[in-house]
Amino acid sequence: MNQRMPHILYLGETRFPLGFGAVQRMVLIAKGLSAHGCKVTVLSYKGAHGADKQFPPVGEFEGIRYRYMSGSIHAPKGFFKRNAAKFRGKWRELAHLRHLKKIGDLDACITTTMDMDKLLVYRLWLLWLKVPLVLDYVELNSAVESRTSLRMSINDYFFDRFAPRLADGVSAISEYLLDRTKRQAPGKPALKLPILCDFEKFNAVPEAHGETRLLYCGAASYLPLIHFVLEAFDGLDVQNRRVFLDFILGGTAAELEQVRAIIAKTRNHARVRLQSNLPHSTIPRQYANASALLIPMRPTVQDAARFPHKLGEYLASGTPVITTNFGEINHYDFIDGETALVAEGYDPASFAEKMRFVVAFPERAKAIGENGREMGLRHFDYKNVGGRMRDFTLSLKAMPNHVFHFKTPLKISIKCAE
Repeated sequence: MNQRMPHILYLGETRFPLGFGAVQRMVLIAKGLSAHGCKVTVLSYKGAHGADKQFPPVGEFEGIRYRYMSGSIHAPKGFFKRNAAKFRGKWRELAHLRHLKKIGDLDACITTTMDMDKLLVYRLWLLWLKVPLVLDYVELNSAVESRTSLRMSINDYFFDRFAPRLADGVSAISEYLLDRTKRQAPGKPALKLPILCDFEKFNAVPEAHGETRLLYCGAASYLPLIHFVLEAFDGLDVQNRRVFLDFILGGTAAELEQVRAIIAKTRNHARVRLQSNLPHSTIPRQYANASALLIPMRPTVQDAARFPHKLGEYLASGTPVITTNFGEINHYDFIDGETALVAEGYDPASFAEKMRFVVAFPERAKAIGENGREMGLRHFDYKNVGGRMRDFTLSLKAMPNHVFHFKTPLKISIKCAE
């Protein structure tokens, strides 16, 4: 008789499997769980894709089952159609959870939602069904500079204070969020789950091109980081050299036009190249053909709390990473001159020195990139980390009654988030 595989559900994501960092993290956690004997299903209560995306609402992606409970992967047009699809999807989502629980095929749920109302709904449902809930905690909402609307501010005030208390367990992406969870919910089961990568997808062979390519990949809306990288590049003497700064940016037409205007004002603008909204399938080749990959970490609460998904992909490519000495960089084996090129501070001049090293010593830089890949495999390979997530998630089934309680009083304060 075959032993039943533990079944773990992902809840709250509406763009699986085609989204960016958050969705890619979900895919990799699910693949890691699958590699360690679990069955994983992603439930999306509604569709959020545009008409240009076409795939069935129920299917499988890289071994991960998924179901769009509204019956469509697309976002309906019109207020009433959108809300009818949401209501239908949530009703079916709850019905599906009840069905799985009734037939004994539901062991735990994971959510990555940043919305307090969704988290509360899932908390109440799963308390009723006596199924443990894990919050995959990857961002401090109130520290994200783009979250400025009144609705977001209210949501983030409550989420950042109470979200870890509402889950049976928390998987935190950074030391900052892990410490915050321990302070806000003492005794709460918590696991540090870092960035993950499928290293086999980034085995692209570099092509001979005779250029030094310094590559930054990110969002066109992250203007402070784009300014920083451009200022550092302006500190290089690139005259009579085949040295280029390449940007691969995702964003709207207006955001990209704003970046182009910023580039045009820089000293070395003639050596800056911009590509936009590239398919993710082309990214491994782009990284492999770069001379260095740029990811400055700022000395801010936002960057202390987060751990960018693309850093794992950077390392997997075997191309040397240039970064700054802050946040999660300090909690892993990012050793300057050995596994990465680490600028001491968030300073364009210091960052430019690391760029110059790549230009002057390409073979030594290449060796650093290869060492970085080996380091990344030790810490961030989804196959290795998946076993820890499996054991952590399934251990929550042993918690009595799967109820949450507060070991510290629930108080609402007008103090700003940390």
